[in-house]
Amino acid sequence: MKFVMIYGPSGIGKESVGRELAKRNGWHLFPQHLAFDIACAVVGFGNNGFEKYQRKICMEAFRALIERNVSGIVFTFCYVYPASNYFIDGLFELLKEFGIEADFVRLSCDFNEHVRRVTSESRKNTNKIQSKEYLENYLSRFDFSVDIAGTKTFDLDNTELNVQESAVEIERSIHEFAHIRGE
Repeated sequence: MKFVMIYGPSGIGKESVGRELAKRNGWHLFPQHLAFDIACAVVGFGNNGFEKYQRKICMEAFRALIERNVSGIVFTFCYVYPASNYFIDGLFELLKEFGIEADFVRLSCDFNEHVRRVTSESRKNTNKIQSKEYLENYLSRFDFSVDIAGTKTFDLDNTELNVQESAVEIERSIHEFAHIRGE
């Protein structure tokens, strides 16, 4: 079974790229925002227990997918160092339990492209970042430049890449990492 985590800030293209990668390989896409939205509705963002509840939703979803023997999971995630480490620790425990080697991809792009993406028509009528001002504030408060500790991460600047090209580059990195691991 394949597990790929694509991480980076909101609006960078994680879900679009993840959807393409999943489609190309017959894998299942699970965007973090699904658990985030449920945790917001039940616990409330920023309230005590929010992170724990969000992690529980994701881990239960991953466990269910693994037990269904899906061929792969593409998980999109906004990793913020060090706040997300609680989540990552739980993920590592689950992957170890099932003997799954995960692949990690951190997406980035230049600021002007990031602004273009968050202000695009496709983000209208969503709960996602949709303005340059909000994006600037968001990026100033959280550090998305750190790779997840203890992982070999493929850092992909997709400024000049479309969704399909980004998915192809991720597939190349997955094959290279698998070769290095002797898979």
